[in-house]
Amino acid sequence: GILGLSFKEGTDDLRYSPIVEVAEYLLGKGYQLKIYDKNVKTSSLTGTNKDYIDRHIPHLAELISDNMEKVVNEAELVVITHKLPEFEGIISKFPNKKFIDLVRLVDKKSGENYEGICW
Repeated sequence: GILGLSFKEGTDDLRYSPIVEVAEYLLGKGYQLKIYDKNVKTSSLTGTNKDYIDRHIPHLAELISDNMEKVVNEAELVVITHKLPEFEGIISKFPNKKFIDLVRLVDKKSGENYEGICW
């Protein structure tokens, strides 16, 4: 599962988002993905943003959900890419899930179900 797909928090811009490349790579390797990003609505993507995602993840509409808990529940591993208030406490709320935190959601490097990297 991926929490946050856009280039940065609060936008639906997917161009230059490094996590789009990660998702594309994982899909190409046969992994199943579910993605949560409340700002990305596939029906409202236009212009170069739509062209970009159509080239990289053409079936994004099938992968993205507006239900964060559903994405986490269906995932074995969750990658957190945005530091949003709605993600606060998620690691303790789902102790049976594994998390990789790319944005320092919590102030520790690792734990039983948590690994903080790239910060």
